[in-house]
Amino acid sequence: MDHHSLRRGNVGLLLSERVDVKEGPRIDSLADKAGVSLQRYSPSRLPGDLGAIHAALFSRELYEGSSLRQPGPASNAFFKIVDAAPNLEWLHVCTSGLDLPQYAASLQRGIRVTPSSGTTANPIALTVLAAVLAQSRGFTHWLRAQQEHRWAPLSGAERPRDISGQEAIVLGAGPLGLEIGRLLKAVGFRTAVVRRRIQQTKNFDRCLTFEDLDKALPYCDWLILALPLNSDTKNVINAQRLALLPKHARLVNVARGELVDETALSAALRKEQLAGAYLDTFIEEPLPADSALWDTPNLWLTPHNSAASQGHEQRVVESFFIHLDGWLKARQPK
Repeated sequence: MDHHSLRRGNVGLLLSERVDVKEGPRIDSLADKAGVSLQRYSPSRLPGDLGAIHAALFSRELYEGSSLRQPGPASNAFFKIVDAAPNLEWLHVCTSGLDLPQYAASLQRGIRVTPSSGTTANPIALTVLAAVLAQSRGFTHWLRAQQEHRWAPLSGAERPRDISGQEAIVLGAGPLGLEIGRLLKAVGFRTAVVRRRIQQTKNFDRCLTFEDLDKALPYCDWLILALPLNSDTKNVINAQRLALLPKHARLVNVARGELVDETALSAALRKEQLAGAYLDTFIEEPLPADSALWDTPNLWLTPHNSAASQGHEQRVVESFFIHLDGWLKARQPK
């Protein structure tokens, strides 16, 4: 298909077999309303010329078997086609970030890559809330006692502090950070958000800049990372900042592993300079079996899985449809 026929409204879309079967009629209806001639392709049903593919959807089920830095078989097969499609102009992906290695070639080619922003915000925030409440309410102690067959009620000074007396500082005011703040505020935490500039933010009692962070850390009970990774945020939580936190404080990272100095965090927990931590993301993924993090005391780990939700696939599809509508309308025949 040449660029002249593309301008007339003839376009090709690459998507998985599952989405093709389930959403094909809806896609065709949207194209018909836009007056665009659209052909759907899947990895097992390709055009004779990959130049006929102009858009692609990397849906959630194609990510299965992958980790953050190691694409799985389905992902590799899909991107082998994407990277060979010479006329590709738009790629929609299932992730909120654009730092997966599969996307590098498209970004380097100048292809428009759109993320599924916000589709994982609620399930991740619920996982954060579950971990924060569990550790705040004493489950670290109770579960350890259960493993040791000990009847060990918390009493005296060991009893949990009231939630209303604790402050959670959330780094990042994207969809995830905002949803974490909403849920924490709803159960009674005092909340602060750290963002680039001071701005009144719903569900947060106060807003801080990164320049304010070091002054706030000594009064922090929960430090929660919901930041994108870039040159400014890499290693944002280092040994110096961990040392500023009080001994009863805990850390949560559900963003990117490189935001935290993992060696410094493990050392702080082993020396009981911090009360605990919850990590869902790591510098190296999958986390090697010999990593010291597995055996670090008072550290809870999940395998970059805090977003796990049976509704994720459909939320990604709905995000794709929002972008698809505008993309098709831009190709309406003149």
